[in-house]
Formats: sequence, C-alpha cells, structure tokens
Amino acid sequence: MLVTDIPTLRPTAAPEALVAPLPGRGDQVEMRAHLLGTRIDMRALTGFGDPETVELQGAGAFVFRYGAVVIVGATSAEEAGILAQVAPHASDPPATPEIETARIELRDDGEETVFADGRIRLREATAERLLLAATVLARSVVLARDELRIADAFDRIEPLLADMREHGRAHLPIRQIMRQIGSVLSAQHRVVGRARIGEKPDLLWEHPELDRLYGRLEAEYELGDRTRTIERKLEILGDSAEWLLDLVQDKRSLRLELSVIGLIAFEVAIGLYEIASRWPH
Repeated sequence: MLVTDIPTLRPTAAPEALVAPLPGRGDQVEMRAHLLGTRIDMRALTGFGDPETVELQGAGAFVFRYGAVVIVGATSAEEAGILAQVAPHASDPPATPEIETARIELRDDGEETVFADGRIRLREATAERLLLAATVLARSVVLARDELRIADAFDRIEPLLADMREHGRAHLPIRQIMRQIGSVLSAQHRVVGRARIGEKPDLLWEHPELDRLYGRLEAEYELGDRTRTIERKLEILGDSAEWLLDLVQDKRSLRLELSVIGLIAFEVAIGLYEIASRWPH
C-alpha cells in the first residue's frame, strides 16, 4: 500500500487583521492594544494591507475587524495619529478605554517566550511574529470588554434576584422587568461570536513553527480560561432571561385572572342590585 501526503487546506476567509508599517526602533519596543469599538470597517481604511504582503521593519500598526488596534514600536505622536485615523471607522466605542500593554524584546540567541511582567521575547521581528503577539493582545482587550458587559448584565438583574430571595416574588413592574430582559439579551448579542477567541489564528496554518509561542502567549493571557468563563456566564444569563420572561408571563396571567375575577364580581354586584331593586319595600 502506498501512502501519499495530503496537503492541509488553509482557510480562505478574509484576513483577521490589516497592518501599516512604521520605522523600526531597536531591539526593545512597546506593543499597545487599544479597543476602539465592537467592529472596525476595514474597507474604509487607507494605508493598511495584508500582513502577508506588507514588509515590516520591527514596527507597525495592526487593525482587527472586531474593534482592536495594536501598535508596536510607535512614538506617541504616531500612535495618536493612527488611533485618530481608525477611530471614525469603529462602531459602538466603549465608555471607558481598554488598553493592554506588552514589551517586545528581540534576542536571536534565546527561546521565544512570554514573561509574567509583560515582556514577549522573539528571535526576530518578522511580520508573522508581531501579528501573532498582536492577535493575542487584541483578543485580550476584547475579552476585557466582554467581561465588563457581562458583569454589568449581572449587576442589572441582581436586584430582581435579591427581591426573590427576600420576599419570594419580584415587586418590580412588568416594564422594568422587560428592560432587564433587554439588557441581558443585548449583552449576549454583543458578546457572542465577535473575535473567534477560542480558535487558533489563521497564520498558524502557514507558520506551524509558531504554534508553541502561541500556546505560551495564550496561557499567559488566559485566553482559554477567560473564554470558557464567559461562555458559562452567558449560559447563566440565558437562563436568567428565560426566568424573567416566565416572571412577566406569570404577572400578566395574574393580572388577567384578577381582571376576570373583577368582572365576575361586578356582574354579580349588578345582578344583586337588580334583584334588590325589584324586591317589594
């Protein structure tokens, strides 16, 4: 029996990020991830290209369609200019800025790894290595945003849960309960399926030698653990939304029952009045 190699097919989806080159500035540079919104219109950007075709010299700006911009090796003026260029094309900007910072350290004689103090050691500042580190930082700031949104949703439903614990029922009016349902569903919609954080970056298909480095970056920033925690909390929020809907239906059913009882009582009262009015005095 003959065995032949079967080529692995690389995904043909649009690139996860675009990049613009910046002047190189030595063997230690800062990488900063900024969250600008929930989505960036990549087609509206000028001066950015596919990381596979743009030549970098140790510095650049990466723009991710799910709302993050990662800038490496830039001056303060360059960074401000890039953010000003991209921000108008970002939708749903966050109320508070989310920023993640790391330091890129280039050493051709050391092992590529990541340190707890925020240093990322690379053998060379190639486009794929910088893109890999930028992808992890971008996903980390997206997770931070999602964690805040979910925490806010839990804060909104906490008064209802406390009311149920203390009194055995919710005293809030139906309209307010419906607002809570809306906030829960909004949190679910805005979090689910944004950045494919649980999946490996597409560039690892072309550069499997970077798989170990990605594993270390993912572990340091706890992308997997944070993603699973968010998924569990989303399930709880989904159950909470169903419970709130049941609560609204129960309240409406009770209103209907009380209305029916009121109508019956009114008809009985009218009937008694008519009987009493016919009774001889």
